[in-house]
Amino acid sequence: MFTKDFYSVIDNELTNLVEKYGEDEYIQKHKGAKNNQKSYALLIWFLEFYGKRQNYKDYITDGDPDSSCDIVFDNVNNQGERVFYIVQSKWNNAAKASPEQETSRDEILKALAEFETLLRGEKRHVNEKLQAKLNELDKHRKNNGAVKFVFLSLSHYKGGADDNIRGFVKQDEKIQCEIIDIDRIKSDYIDRFYKGIEPVNPLEFHQNPEESQFSLEIIQDNGKIKIEKPFEAYLFLLRPKTIYDLFDKYKFLLFYKNVRNPLLESQFNRDIERTALENPAYFWYYNNGITAITSLLPTIGAKANKIELTGLQIINGAQTVYSIYHAYKNASPTKRKQMDTESLITLRLLKSGGKDFDLNVTRYTNSQNPVDDRDFCANDDIQIRLQNESFNTNVWYEKRRGEFREVPENIEVVSNDIFADAYLAYYLQEPVTVLKNNGYTKETGKDLNFISYKDHKDGIYEKIFNEKTNFEDMLCSFYILNIQMTLSESSYEEMIRSPYFHILALFKTAFTKYLQAKRGEKINVTKHIIKIYEQEEIDTILQTLIFVNDFVHQKIVITDNEEKNREIFFDFLLKNFHYEKIKEELEKLEISVDDIESIVLEKVAE
Repeated sequence: MFTKDFYSVIDNELTNLVEKYGEDEYIQKHKGAKNNQKSYALLIWFLEFYGKRQNYKDYITDGDPDSSCDIVFDNVNNQGERVFYIVQSKWNNAAKASPEQETSRDEILKALAEFETLLRGEKRHVNEKLQAKLNELDKHRKNNGAVKFVFLSLSHYKGGADDNIRGFVKQDEKIQCEIIDIDRIKSDYIDRFYKGIEPVNPLEFHQNPEESQFSLEIIQDNGKIKIEKPFEAYLFLLRPKTIYDLFDKYKFLLFYKNVRNPLLESQFNRDIERTALENPAYFWYYNNGITAITSLLPTIGAKANKIELTGLQIINGAQTVYSIYHAYKNASPTKRKQMDTESLITLRLLKSGGKDFDLNVTRYTNSQNPVDDRDFCANDDIQIRLQNESFNTNVWYEKRRGEFREVPENIEVVSNDIFADAYLAYYLQEPVTVLKNNGYTKETGKDLNFISYKDHKDGIYEKIFNEKTNFEDMLCSFYILNIQMTLSESSYEEMIRSPYFHILALFKTAFTKYLQAKRGEKINVTKHIIKIYEQEEIDTILQTLIFVNDFVHQKIVITDNEEKNREIFFDFLLKNFHYEKIKEELEKLEISVDDIESIVLEKVAE
């Protein structure tokens, strides 16, 4: 989703809020000042979206004589700690929200100065509501209370004031500061409305469960099972309240190493909830339970009903955890008591055996449901980065099967396995590998694009996905693949059993030579292809693909002997030496502008 399109979505929502709360004194006061109205509406939107609070007037402290837009409020977080939140919003027009623009460092410094003034209690000429909150804030800090500052902006923050922010929070360990820019808002908006998962809430202090120590209540009435070798593990039972408390504290951070995040709504989840509420005594019989990994596994005595754990990740059973949490949260006190009396949930608790062991446990404990190799890579930093980069375009990168439950208009979702094949053929110039991995010689059940060389001798995950991989190059590769599929009238499945990925790779050489002849200067080919594709000016791409197709045909159909031609064809498809030989001939070929532009595009329809 282009930033300008997402900006329109948010700006329309702000406009609706201004109309909805048109009788608000502040909105009335600034009828002629759209900037002030929109900044105010952005605070309301923030409270409703992140805080899920509709009674915004209880939180926003603006009013005469204070002219800035602020929220100062306190809240008890998921650790039971009282925290003061101070939020300042900065509405930006569409031009300042463009990717080329950046949140001004001066704006951040000005906000930090304002925050510092609040901390020192030196803010003057404020309204009674704000003053009352500032008095509470001062008492809160004297009681060693935590404070979090949030700067909210509809522009792009690129880290220009990071040093200043670090210096600001360094003065007090009980202070946090966070910048919520348009990129963060867009990512969280996509998570909630298109993936169906709840984003991390900036109005909470979230502990990392992998680094935290906490108590876990267990049941040993029926005994426990302990595994000694090669890695220590326990199997025991939990009550629904324990699951509820665990998720309430850590939220979706519990599932960082899981191949699936729980969906907020699904039939599967509803079935689990129904059993937990209507037939709690049957729950253990119907449910497979949960598998978790912990960094430090304690020794558990025979009569222990509470254990201390450090570091926890649930690697199987995310849907179970979230469904129990949701059912328990909405249950009456009587129903909760019944659930805790009758329901049991199995927990397999394993000591971490290192990254490879943990990944394999995740892989095999999820094998009862169809899981692709690419799903096990979904939480890798590189996959997250590529997806986030894709959110600045109208082609979204799917890093996990089925993760987008809805898609906005004009957005295309493309799986990372298709991106990987296109990138491998076009950008990395390895079309033979694409066909071997996906077509004629593919090992059953293995997608080598998403398997490390450490786990399989032919795994190429690190070759495709590394620090040099960026979404722009992947997008360019996909665009050419998409045009090639249209030109050849082929499905993706047909493409991976044909020479079209080879033509895709050779296109890069031919089109680069054409652009050099046309422009007489160096040009960023990737950016140029993306630009003309998105502007629907793809004639020269089509003409170049036809040119390459004809060139390849001349090189592999060289005799009247059909059997010999077939042999040459398969050598070209599956042997690097034969492909490289034709590529070398194309590299030596002089390509003029007329060689490409004289091709009649009626051939496309032939």
